Amino acid sequence: MQTTPTHLIFATNFSETCHAAIPTVAQLVDRLRARLTILHVHAKGKRAQAQQSLDAFFAEASNYPGCERALASGPAAAGIVSFCRSRDDALLIMPPSERIGLPRPLHVSLRARVLQRVGTPMLTLPYADAIPRDGAVGGHVACWITGRETNLESLLDAAALARRRGADLHLLHVMPELSEGLLVDSLFNDKPLTERAAASWLGDLALQLQDDNLRVRIHVAAGNPRREIAGLLKRACADVLVVERDALVRRGIWHSSLQSTLARSPCVLICLPPPEARRSASPPQRKLFWRRHGSAQAPAS
Repeated sequence: MQTTPTHLIFATNFSETCHAAIPTVAQLVDRLRARLTILHVHAKGKRAQAQQSLDAFFAEASNYPGCERALASGPAAAGIVSFCRSRDDALLIMPPSERIGLPRPLHVSLRARVLQRVGTPMLTLPYADAIPRDGAVGGHVACWITGRETNLESLLDAAALARRRGADLHLLHVMPELSEGLLVDSLFNDKPLTERAAASWLGDLALQLQDDNLRVRIHVAAGNPRREIAGLLKRACADVLVVERDALVRRGIWHSSLQSTLARSPCVLICLPPPEARRSASPPQRKLFWRRHGSAQAPAS
């Protein structure tokens, strides 16, 4: 997704959250000058009713050049993934599911099911009460650099988005708390053991962007990533978070879901599938591995 997406696929089930997402989708279409497809996957035998609802949904979109309304039948996740499969230039947009009062311990998030299988970058919106109302999709762009191997393409995507928005780019990293096991692991790899070392490593990554006009800020915390990432997002005042799939999807024994902290976040989430799932996978040399470089620095908060 290093180039500006030219095709937006808005997956809808006509829920209240989908209706609430319409202004943000309209902003994206206008800003990116992208072609819009409104997609609905219906249950078998419900095509006529689904077509009627699809024609009535987001009626103003018919004024966009090349706007398409597409129907598919069958399971929702499979239908969305199949539709996106041959559309390499697309960005999939998925609003959150409806909020309900009762817990659903065996519920499998539709966004999680799609994200696990789709090879298309996915933009998932927050709930309506958190969607930006000032006409700007993101004033501060954050990229979560996890402790695992991180693909350079993710960082480049975040940087490109920040440039388009005229925004600061915030690199976020959560270190595990120092423990005996971590000290043993450090004998076999180059993982930094202090926040200062992690900030230096992130500063080196920032230098790889080779853009003096892009302001990069670094935020490092130590502890449980699921808890600490929320604080880092708040510290960065992030409106958009670019995150790789493995950091977002939480796999359980019985079901998978989105990390609850990020699923409840007011940020717009741009979720990137791993390189092997993308149509144009990144070459091996574009991987970023843990390295120790003490000389490179970037602004830290």
